[in-house]
Amino acid sequence: MKKKVVAILMAAVVVTGCIGCGSSDTGKSKGNTDDNGKKKVTVWAWDVEYNIPVMEEAARRYEEKHTDVDIEVMEYAYDDITQKINTNLSSGITDGLPEIILSEDANVQKYLQSYPGAFLDMKEKVNFDDFAEYKVKVLSLDDGIYGVPFDIGTEGLFYRKDYIEQAGYTEQDLTDITWDKLIEIGKKVKEVTGKDLMTLDPNTMTIMRDFMQSSGTWYFTPDGEVNIAGNPVIEEGTKIYKELMDSGVVKLTTSWGEMAAALNNGDVATITSGCWIVPTITAQEDQSGLWRVTRMPRLDVEGGTNYGNRGGSNWLVLKDSENAEIAADFLNEIFANDVEFYETILTDIGAIGAYIPAQSSDAYNKPVEYFGNEAIWADFAEWAKSVPPINVGVYSDEADSVLISNMPTVLDGSVKIPDMLKTAEELLKSQIQ
Repeated sequence: MKKKVVAILMAAVVVTGCIGCGSSDTGKSKGNTDDNGKKKVTVWAWDVEYNIPVMEEAARRYEEKHTDVDIEVMEYAYDDITQKINTNLSSGITDGLPEIILSEDANVQKYLQSYPGAFLDMKEKVNFDDFAEYKVKVLSLDDGIYGVPFDIGTEGLFYRKDYIEQAGYTEQDLTDITWDKLIEIGKKVKEVTGKDLMTLDPNTMTIMRDFMQSSGTWYFTPDGEVNIAGNPVIEEGTKIYKELMDSGVVKLTTSWGEMAAALNNGDVATITSGCWIVPTITAQEDQSGLWRVTRMPRLDVEGGTNYGNRGGSNWLVLKDSENAEIAADFLNEIFANDVEFYETILTDIGAIGAYIPAQSSDAYNKPVEYFGNEAIWADFAEWAKSVPPINVGVYSDEADSVLISNMPTVLDGSVKIPDMLKTAEELLKSQIQ
């Protein structure tokens, strides 16, 4: 199965050529010192509003104590980083690659399983007991832990308190509920206020991933076998998906912009999303005080919980980069030990770190006026501890695609859910085996 992944990744990038063509594959990158003779650590990341300033703050703090080290943070688009890593590692060329890359949770296992030995094992360098279990699981393969967790995407049910109360519900009515109950509430809200319950993008399976993550399962078993047909979580999730689409209380959106507009225009009463959605919600200043957040809905299945995660990322060290050991020390000192650092990035940037010891600090417990003076950051940090750990494998995107393409047969009633899932599983197996 691993060979199949490499082939897919190589095919995806073959037209781009290789980064650093003509260089050797000695396993050592060049230019490992700057003009002042300092040992240079290069970091690749995306997002100038979030990840880049976080890493620049981390670099500043480390360089203050290690004056012989220069940490250079380079901004690339997400797709560019993925392409550059795949191109070089597929070719066995490490010249031109950085010491550290940023990787989303969902992509880590693709890297680790496609390029065994390419990333530095941090198991003996970092105390991983200080991080949420599900984040450590993302970085784990065999007996190694290949990276350091950065931020979390702990999910919550964000809702308009005014709409809910107009429909006759209290805040308690939305706490620790099932998805069935949320749909019931949504119908009443629509009847009374004319507002939809939530947005939904029919071109993604994001909500199915929410169902699975919060229930401790995935499209695949821990050993990589397809786990769709007969999976009670996916069956129940498909049922809920159909109920939502049939309910008349869903606003269909097909882009981030449309979703954000629905929130900011007051078109929907709720959104279930990762904690990183907060800046998008709070962008509408005149809604301050109207929003609240509680734990996400759960599936009514064995193992179903009100704790989930969407998104989040990690820092990985390229094992054969010249200053890999310095990079590892940097990540350990700042991202796995510096509480003050996490307080700073939460206050200045709104980044919730995965480092548990920082989550009891005053910064996390500060009331947020926009959300009725609730300490929402402390809530997210606490909920993160209960998110079920899962193994997403390497073919989740392909699994999403087969469900998206087959879901219409369930929505129109022409195929029963178990039969559709069996077809989807067979199609997925044919693609990846």
